[in-house]
Amino acid sequence: MKVFVVGANGQIGQQLVAKLSAKGDQVTAGVRRPAEQAVVKAANVQYVLFNLTWSVAKMATAFADQEAIIFAAGSAGKDLLRVDLDGAVKTMQAATQVHVKRYLLVSSVNADQPDKWAGSLENYFIAKHYADEWLLHRTDLDYLLIRPVSLTNQAGSGKIALNAGTADLQQQVSRENVASLLAELIHRPELQQLELTVTDGDTPIAMALDQLSAQEWRV
Repeated sequence: MKVFVVGANGQIGQQLVAKLSAKGDQVTAGVRRPAEQAVVKAANVQYVLFNLTWSVAKMATAFADQEAIIFAAGSAGKDLLRVDLDGAVKTMQAATQVHVKRYLLVSSVNADQPDKWAGSLENYFIAKHYADEWLLHRTDLDYLLIRPVSLTNQAGSGKIALNAGTADLQQQVSRENVASLLAELIHRPELQQLELTVTDGDTPIAMALDQLSAQEWRV
C-alpha cells in the first residue's frame, strides 16, 4: 500500500516508517528537513519535504497518488494551533481534495472529555479535541481515530488493550506499540469510522484487531 506518514521524524513516526517498510508498504515520509531526517534507509521509503504550515493545495499535491495517510505529528506543545489543530485539519482537507479515503489520526485519551482538561495539558487537549471533531463530523474519510494513553519509550511488547472503558493518563502505552498498531490498522479496511483507545495490555495486536473486527461485523 502507498502510505504517506505525516510527522515521520517524530518518536512514533520514525518507528512507524520502519514498521511499514518492513511490511512491504511504499512509504512516503513527510518531514521538514529530508536531507537530515531520512532515518529509515530502504528502497520502499522516500523522504519528502512536508510542512504543516503549508496551504491545503500544496499538501494535496504531496498526497497525490497515495492510498492512505497517517497523521502522527505533534508540536510537543510548542505550536498547538498551527500544527496539532490547523495542520491536522488541513491534511484532512487535502486528503479529500485528492480522493485519499483512508486516514488515521493519532490523538489522545481525554481529548473527548472536556471535564478532564484542567491543568498544564488543557491547551493540548483543546487542540486535539477540535482536530478530532473536524475528522468525525466534517469529513467523509474512512478514518480511524487513535487515542493512546500516556506514551512511553519502553520497548513495545506487541500486546495492547483496546477501548478499555476506564482508560486515562494514569495508564501507559509504548510508542512502539502505537506504531505497531498503526502499521497493522492500515491493512484492516474493514475497520473504519472508529475511535480506538489504546493502552499496553495482554492481547497481541493482531488478535486484538481480529476481536474488534468480529465485534464490528456482529454490529
